[in-house]
Amino acid sequence: RFDRAFFGHVGFVASTAARALLLGLTNGRLDRDAPGSAQTRRACQRLGRASAAFALVSDAAMATLGGELKRREKLTGRLADALAWLYLGSSVVKRFADAGEPESERAFALWATEHALAEIDRALDGALRNLPARPVAWVLRALVFPLGLRAHGPDDALGSAVARALLGDERARDA
Repeated sequence: RFDRAFFGHVGFVASTAARALLLGLTNGRLDRDAPGSAQTRRACQRLGRASAAFALVSDAAMATLGGELKRREKLTGRLADALAWLYLGSSVVKRFADAGEPESERAFALWATEHALAEIDRALDGALRNLPARPVAWVLRALVFPLGLRAHGPDDALGSAVARALLGDERARDA
């Protein structure tokens, strides 16, 4: 039973690593099961990439540090930040989709999703930079960020669209 459980977990970690690499190379585009319209589907694909990256990094941190992970508060804080931003980003996409994707709220949803994705990448990058098992961190970085950090946050044009909506659209501002 131990062998079955152990090798089952090894297989799970290997499939998570492969998923993280493939989604990292395509920035989530291979996630064909992502829900939503064209707009929300792309956000869900990118959040799926971030989710796979988080799963792999957190599994590796637990495997390499064991019980010591609890004492590495800054490292666990970074993992908690990544998880919190995954939740917030997913919540934004779900709320936007459930509201019927109103055009007046599109800029807000895009800005919030871009911001969440950038924060997730920043948190995972920080976790990898501070993971004590350096060879493991190097391998993880190659799997999680094969083309480097992909999310850079909302650009100025999107920020301007949010500002225009805040100043000129009372319904959007209230939403």
